[in-house]
Amino acid sequence: MWRWWSIGLAWALAGAFGGVAQAFAPPPSPPPPITAKAALLESADGQVLFAHNAHTPLPIASVTKLMTLYLVVRAVERGRIHLQDRVPVSEGAWRVGGSQIWLEPGERLTVDELLRAVAVGSANDAAYALGEYLAGSEEAFVAAMNRTAARLGMRQTHFQNPHGLHHPQHYATAYDLGLLARHAVRHPLLLRYTRQWQDRTLRNGKGGTLWLINQNRLLRTYPGTDGLKTGYTREAGFCLVATAVRDHTRLIAVVLGEPTSQARFADAAALLTWGFDHYQTVPVAKAGMAWGRVRVDRGAAEAVTAVAPHPVAVTVPKGEAPMVQVRASLPERVTAPVAVGQRLGTLTVSVGDRVVREVPLVAQAAVRRVSWPELFWRTWWQVVGTAVAPGAKGGAIP
Repeated sequence: MWRWWSIGLAWALAGAFGGVAQAFAPPPSPPPPITAKAALLESADGQVLFAHNAHTPLPIASVTKLMTLYLVVRAVERGRIHLQDRVPVSEGAWRVGGSQIWLEPGERLTVDELLRAVAVGSANDAAYALGEYLAGSEEAFVAAMNRTAARLGMRQTHFQNPHGLHHPQHYATAYDLGLLARHAVRHPLLLRYTRQWQDRTLRNGKGGTLWLINQNRLLRTYPGTDGLKTGYTREAGFCLVATAVRDHTRLIAVVLGEPTSQARFADAAALLTWGFDHYQTVPVAKAGMAWGRVRVDRGAAEAVTAVAPHPVAVTVPKGEAPMVQVRASLPERVTAPVAVGQRLGTLTVSVGDRVVREVPLVAQAAVRRVSWPELFWRTWWQVVGTAVAPGAKGGAIP
């Protein structure tokens, strides 16, 4: 038997979360006209607010480096590599063309320096060096890029290199890049690099330093922007994956195949402004928030608490006083052993009749399975304690 709870968005208005759901109303004004071959606007919680040819595979140029940054930052966070590791430069990195910081074979720069070179300067040689250092070879790193794309659900994406120089089998869709961006913005370390609009600390090989300028003009012109990546090749046109935050709402804009650099920034800014004008993100649950307790049969503990493993939010139209329903489904009981993080049930978030999020509810703590002798003695003491308690008043068992 399953237990169900419904919580309305009216709670949110009172400081929790809240009421009765209704379907999205159309925004009062249409999205702006754009010139991109493909575009997407979505919220960080995955609500697609606008799409144009979003599932059409296209070349993506240096937007590729968003995946390179994502993989390297995750490796740093997991302790596989460290920001102050000194990365040796290979002949392969030295030979990469396009935008670069002119790495020389045999020299060593830190992971931190190379991340800045990629995020700010869009350096192809730095991207190659980082991929080679992390995976052992360019080929192995590209394989990791494609495995990660598959794991994230980027079904119409294929990488051939870590930097984005043109190859006919190197492509992605606006939708897939939005999916990657949603995962990327969960990493503050990655945003620390992508929000940086200039850098004057890297050596230039002549006793001075390079002056790297981030080509993402929105960092300087659109308030709240903190990423993510630009790109250009003749085949790809001008591309951009941008993200900005306003009043706790984070939006992501993707534009591919723009005719000019000015057009990509104008279109991305227009989409972001339209999104912020008409939508807002409402928190539903905090990470670790308890949603009930489940009885544990044959467990060292009688019950385990079910919690949300990460923050949960939903993006809804403004001015609609949206009523969001949150429903937690949990079984009455499970059987030990129970592992930390083991899925126990589901948290479902709906707007009207439309389910917009389903999040697993997981065990807050581990519960080991007790042996039959332990279970016997525990049951025996419970029976004895119940029998003695009424008249014992703290005295010894006769």
